[in-house]
Order: sequence, then C-alpha cells, then structure tokens
Amino acid sequence: MRVVNRLARPWAAPRGVILMTALCALVMLPAMADDGVPKPLSLSDAVVEGLARDPGIRSGNYDAISAHAKALDAVFRMLPSVGLSSGYTGLSPETSSGFSSLLGDMLGEDAILAGTNPVALSQLQKIENDLAAFAATPSDSLGGYSWTASKDFRLDLQYPVFAGMRLKEAADIAKQGALGKDAALELTRRAMAFEIERAYWEAFRASSNVQTLEKALELEGVLRDEMKSMGAQGMVTDADLLGEQARYDQATLALDEAKSGQQLAFLGLASLVGDANATKAPEAAGYELLTKPGSQVWSDPGSDAIALIAQALASRPETRLAGIGLEIGKHAKAAANGDLMPTVLLTGNVVYSDPDPRAFPALDSWAWTWTAGIRVRYDLGTLPGALAREKAASADLEKARADLERSRNAIALDVRKSLLALSRSRNSLELTKGMVAQAEENLRVTQARFDNGIAKRSDLLQAQIALLRANFAVENKGIDLEIAEADLDRALARQPLP
Repeated sequence: MRVVNRLARPWAAPRGVILMTALCALVMLPAMADDGVPKPLSLSDAVVEGLARDPGIRSGNYDAISAHAKALDAVFRMLPSVGLSSGYTGLSPETSSGFSSLLGDMLGEDAILAGTNPVALSQLQKIENDLAAFAATPSDSLGGYSWTASKDFRLDLQYPVFAGMRLKEAADIAKQGALGKDAALELTRRAMAFEIERAYWEAFRASSNVQTLEKALELEGVLRDEMKSMGAQGMVTDADLLGEQARYDQATLALDEAKSGQQLAFLGLASLVGDANATKAPEAAGYELLTKPGSQVWSDPGSDAIALIAQALASRPETRLAGIGLEIGKHAKAAANGDLMPTVLLTGNVVYSDPDPRAFPALDSWAWTWTAGIRVRYDLGTLPGALAREKAASADLEKARADLERSRNAIALDVRKSLLALSRSRNSLELTKGMVAQAEENLRVTQARFDNGIAKRSDLLQAQIALLRANFAVENKGIDLEIAEADLDRALARQPLP
C-alpha cells in the first residue's frame, strides 16, 4: 500500500480545487482586463452623451412641455363654459293643520265682513273648498305629514362674447411663452455642446502635454547622465552640471503639474459628459480621446462679417428670445388696455325637472324650462389699477425693445470676436509650423555634426528636445484652431445638435 504525504507535496491538490481555481481565474479575467483601461470617447459621442444626460437640459425640456400645455389651456379658456348637472333634493315633512287653521280664520273674518251677501258667501265657499283641497292632497302622506322631493337635470351655458380681448391676449402671451421656452432650451443645448467640445479639446491638450513632458523628461534624464559622464572626465564644469540638474528638476515638476492638469481636465469632461455627478465618481483611468485635431471636416463660412452677422441674427436663439419678449410686451399692453373695457356675457340654461319650478302649486310631473340672457359688466373700482397696469405695460414694452437692440448688438460683437479669434489661431498655427521646420533642420544639422564627431551627444539631445517642444506647440495651436472653429459655429448657431 502506497501512502502519499500531501503535506510534503503541497502542489498535489485535489482536482476539484484546481478546477474551481481555474474557473475563478476565467471569470475574473475580463474584469482584470477592463481594470484601469481608459474609456474610448470621440468628440461626437461626448456631445451626444452630454446633451442626453445633463439634468439642466432635461429640466428645460420638461419646462417647455409644461409651457406648451399651459398655452393650450389658455386657448381652451376662450371656449364657452358648458356645465351638465343633475340633482335630487328631499324636502322636510310638513303638516296641513296650519292651513286648516289659517282657512278657518280667513273664513270667519270674511264672513263677518261679508255679512249675508249671497255672492260673498258663494265666493268664500269656493275659497274654502280650494284651500281645503290643497291642504288635503299632499304628494305623499304619513300620519298627517307630507313629504316632497325635487329632481332635475340642468344644462348651463356661459360664454364671454366680449371680454376686452383679455382672453385672446392671454392665449397669445402663453403661446409666446411656450416659444420662449423652446428658444431657451435650444440656447442651453448649444451652449452645452460648445462647452463639451471645448472641454474635450482641453483634455486632449492636457494629455498631449503629459506625453510631451514625459518624453522631454526622458531626454533630460539622458542629457543629465551624459553631463555627469562628461563631468567625471573633466569636460564640463560644476555649474554646467548644476544647470542641467535644475532643468531636469524643472521638467519633473512640469510633468507633475501636467498630470494634475490632465486629471482636472478629465474631471471636467466627465462632469459634462455625465460620467461624474454627486453620486458617481469619475473613472480613474480617464479617457482615450479618439478624435484628433484636424481630423474633422469643417465648413468654412467665409470672412464676410456683415453676411455672417445677418446669418447669426436670423439663427441665434437669443434673437428669438428677445423678439418673443417684445411680442409678449405688445400683447401684455393690449391686455392692460382691455381692462378698461366692459365684459359682455351670454348666459342660458335648460332644465328638465320634477316638479315644474314655475307651476304653483307645484305639480308632480317632469317639465322642460329654459332661460337665456345677456349681461354687461363694467367694474368701476378697477379703473385706477387698470390705468396703472397700462402704464407698467407700456414701460415693459419699451424695455423689451431696448433688450432686443442690446441682444442684436451683443450677437454682432460676438461674431466679430469669433472671426478675429479664428484668424489669429490660423496665423499662429502657420507660424508655429515654421518653427517645426526650423527645429527639424536644426536636428538634421546637429545629427550630421554628431555623426562627424563635431557635436556632442548633449547637443543632439537638446536638438531632439527642441523638436519635441515645437511639435507640441503645433498640436497646441491646432487645438486652439479647433476651439476657435467651434466657437464661430456657436456664434453663428450652425453647430449640429443631436
């Protein structure tokens, strides 16, 4: 019999344990692969996700829906008021003994006054018989008491034929308010789209800065080691070594600041895109930004400032908002003038009831009755307030005209500034590209001199660092151009919205 000492052979584990360990490893593999991987994100995806997730835009959307519903309600208030109702009313029981006593009193008094006149006696006898019949024939009787009930179906109509145009102006104001909510929502969406684009490019700039400074630090480290080697051979002074060490420390500090700036830029982008909020922390790995500067086709609108300003005035939601404010002011002034006018109401009703309310005595039967009328109302007590409201509405109307003019001037200034920023970015990019050509030529010459033994390795490293910084400057200016183009699209309200 062979005994296996598993304590001496720890690798000889049961097959079930090995199988379970392998399954756990397979399950955890995707999670481990995804851990720390940046999220791929293009510029268009960032705009779409940001606009879809932003709570401010959702709030504005529901606000616009509510405004349209209120505008529809204001229109419906102009329709006639038609009410249908039905009722049942039970009346308290009454006895007919009171009528008998009253009848006796009347007959006794009349008999005294009438004397023995046969005509008077005959008339009194008729009154006695009628009243006795009235008192003795209730609709229902129980122990000498009568019980009656009233039942009816009603149709009531009230229509403001003329209300000083106040209802119409109120409906128009509500409609303009709904249009204003739509324009405000578009303004919010366009501003949000531009902020997302700018945050995207700033994050790209921060990432490029980190990559550039990492490469620069690597070259500075090589250059520092080269200087130390030359210092050991007595080829450089201590001042040269200290200067190179200082440059290396500065590059290290710049890289740390760049990484902090990259994290801040990614945080801002995550907040705008919707990947970070009060209950959700941003991903530590950040983003893999897929859209590169210059990769998008941009339609140049030209440089004719007059034509572009006219286009912006026709397209910007700010212009529509100011125009809507002016229209609301006009309708508000008309409504204030309407307070000085009378109100004319057309009223009427149709009633089908039991008993007939117009019959006396009441008849226990169903009957149709109707009424129709017209009423004119003028409230003298509201005249002072109406005059004050008319004055306030006139002032609001003039304010709306001034706001429209101010908005138009601000849009024109915005377009001109965006055109200048775009022109400056283009010129700066072209000049920076010239610096790259110079840095490339300097590196080519330095490389040739180094190959021929004329230049030192430190000279070659410095030339490589200069070219690296020049290329980053070009990329930086390219990002400025992308932001300037997006800003002009925003100023002209021509950026596409999902």
